[in-house]
Amino acid sequence: MPPWTGQISELLNEEQIRRIEEALASAPAGLCVDKRGMPLKRHPGMLADLGSDDDPVEVIASERAATESGLLLISTQPLAEIPRAMLLLRSDTERPQHLRGRARASRPDPRARRPDQKPPLYYSAFEADSGPRRE
Repeated sequence: MPPWTGQISELLNEEQIRRIEEALASAPAGLCVDKRGMPLKRHPGMLADLGSDDDPVEVIASERAATESGLLLISTQPLAEIPRAMLLLRSDTERPQHLRGRARASRPDPRARRPDQKPPLYYSAFEADSGPRRE
């Protein structure tokens, strides 16, 4: 196979190119979303199980990569799956946000075997039912 010369027609046929152009015709010109290398926002928060009387757990909620939905939760204690959860996020610039949704059971940090990591960290994902509520 000869090396690619940079012509799109070497990779796609005319019908494929036409379908791609039709699909992108309604997209705004210059639209580009690339979050590689961008720092992810992190906020301190509290995670509560709405189906339990247990005390809320302190967590750090972090954005996830653009290809993954929801928020990454980081805690110093293991989290069980919570089908009805409330996540309270605190921010320096805004009023607290309350998100209803569900949290997956956490997994220990794969680096937890390192003796210099104290306390061990646990990672979970939070999927909101809808957008944030401000109270």
